[in-house]
Amino acid sequence: MKNLSLILNFVLLIAVAFLYYKVYSAKNISPAAATRVPVGPSSIVYVNSDSLLDNYPFFTRLKNSLEKKQDSIENILKNRGKALENDIKAYQEKGATMNDQERQANEEALGKRQQELMMYKEDMTSEMAREEENLNDTLHNNLISILKKFNRDKNYHFILGYQKGSGILLASDSLDVTKQIIEELNKEKSEK
Repeated sequence: MKNLSLILNFVLLIAVAFLYYKVYSAKNISPAAATRVPVGPSSIVYVNSDSLLDNYPFFTRLKNSLEKKQDSIENILKNRGKALENDIKAYQEKGATMNDQERQANEEALGKRQQELMMYKEDMTSEMAREEENLNDTLHNNLISILKKFNRDKNYHFILGYQKGSGILLASDSLDVTKQIIEELNKEKSEK
């Protein structure tokens, strides 16, 4: 039984050595070179997302508009909050001189104003989130539309998004089509 196992191992070793010799000696290729795939025209390209957004004026305008609206809402909230704080301080100073009925009416009015301010803040936060989502949808739809037009005659299998910290660690500059996509995006917006 031991001899049979030894004989089989020897036959397998000879078969592997023969195959190794046949594959690598016939083509004069090193084992490391045999695993390389020849590089031809790429069917995968990428767009640098950071550069794309930095060089897309339409996005910059929408982003600035959204930021201005957010600043305006923050100022309104800040002013309303300060006015409420001032009224609370005034009530606290005058509270000792008020009767129970006046105190209760003032406390109810201040409580109602505080609730209204909180509701306004929640409404504005929700509205800003919706607007930001709409902005992202608009950008995404514009980009996909341009990428489809761009890819009609190129026939790339994949157009990847690349940005610092993404899943793509390294990409050849020869595969970067960001500049062409930015030109198409800006041309598309200027034509409208």
